[in-house]
Amino acid sequence: MSLGFSGLHTPCRAAPVVIEVASHHPLIQLALVIPWHALAEMVLPDLKSTTSKGKWWLGRNLKLRIHLGALLLQWLYDLSDRQVEWAMKDNAAYQLFCGCGIVKHWHVPDHTKIEAFRSRLSPETQRQIANQVAVWATQLGFADPSKMDIDATIQEANIAYPSDAHLMVKMTLLVNKVWTYMKKNVSFFRKDAEKKKAAFAELWYESCTQICNVKKYFEALRDYDIERMPWNIRRALDQVNVYCLTYFLHVASFMGQGVIVPEKVLSFRAKAISCFNKGKFGKGFQFGRAFQLGRIGGNFLLAGSCTSLRMEDTGSVRPMIEGHQSLFGQERLKSCGTDRGYYSSANRKYLESLESLDEFWLQQPGVDVKSLSENDAELHARLVNRRSGIEPLIGHAKHGGQLGHSRMKQDETTMAAGYSAVGGFNLHQLVRHVLGKDIKVMQ
Repeated sequence: MSLGFSGLHTPCRAAPVVIEVASHHPLIQLALVIPWHALAEMVLPDLKSTTSKGKWWLGRNLKLRIHLGALLLQWLYDLSDRQVEWAMKDNAAYQLFCGCGIVKHWHVPDHTKIEAFRSRLSPETQRQIANQVAVWATQLGFADPSKMDIDATIQEANIAYPSDAHLMVKMTLLVNKVWTYMKKNVSFFRKDAEKKKAAFAELWYESCTQICNVKKYFEALRDYDIERMPWNIRRALDQVNVYCLTYFLHVASFMGQGVIVPEKVLSFRAKAISCFNKGKFGKGFQFGRAFQLGRIGGNFLLAGSCTSLRMEDTGSVRPMIEGHQSLFGQERLKSCGTDRGYYSSANRKYLESLESLDEFWLQQPGVDVKSLSENDAELHARLVNRRSGIEPLIGHAKHGGQLGHSRMKQDETTMAAGYSAVGGFNLHQLVRHVLGKDIKVMQ
């Protein structure tokens, strides 16, 4: 075999390159079946309500088709704002998916504009878009909403493990940040800096007592001093004022009584966090929020509205059914299955009252399957086995997006990231159907 040495000594240079994207490319096929105008109608109310003057654009005229394409690409491939900007500059298929060649004055938006557009969409709007993908699939004949199974999953927040030792050190660091700034920039505290420095050194060894001693000096700050502080110092001061005393009291209560106070904070930054322990092998305590998901035929997921952090299973059956009815109609659902956590006599009566529902199975804890009649045993086995099929779908949605662990730092964007992960999963499924992939039918 001979060797070619051409190009080894020639520097790389910019040059025009023509790239042909095949018509059967997955993104081209997906773009053809997405009703872009209907999608735009869904986001317009949010775009208008998030501007003080009622404008529809960000700076210059907003090219809605470009930003909607960028948003769906982020959902599909779990891209950050910078990553999707770079990808749109380098990837010809991404450019065509985002309207290159059909949008006048097409351009790649800056990552800050991509972030601004995404942030203007409320979590509820992103949930509706994610569910709407399943509606599109139904209209195309790829999904069957007559069957639905329901399950819950936990989205972990972007926080460190909230042990008391970690949080006490965190509070110490917050106090240190504010105190260091005050000594350097507030004239009242510069006069006796050495004495205060010695007092602060003891803070690391006796956290609660010394923090209280230092915090009382914060009360001497005037509004003028606070307004001149950098934003990160003001944020740290706000966290200290809100959480400091109550947090150490809650820790003291736990040390004295061995019982965690229900309102004890788990993070000084994120508020919408709850502790979960499902007792599953390999999973200990999880800190975040619960999502209720439904699986319909064609292996598409429906995201229930997060009205609380814990989204208890027994209270989620009716909202999930009503959400399905709002998307597909009152008479469309014929079969429904759940696991043991959803059983209650009220849920059973509710499902029995649905005239369109031909069959359902609420797994009742403590009931021996052998005691069931032949027909009930067959229905139990079929719907329980079918419901287990939602588990791998949830796993794919969690590993393909931020439903498993969010990288967002605000409560609202964390919840929106969970919805977008479901939307990204549904888009993947839609691509599989469009390309003719074999999808196992729900029995």
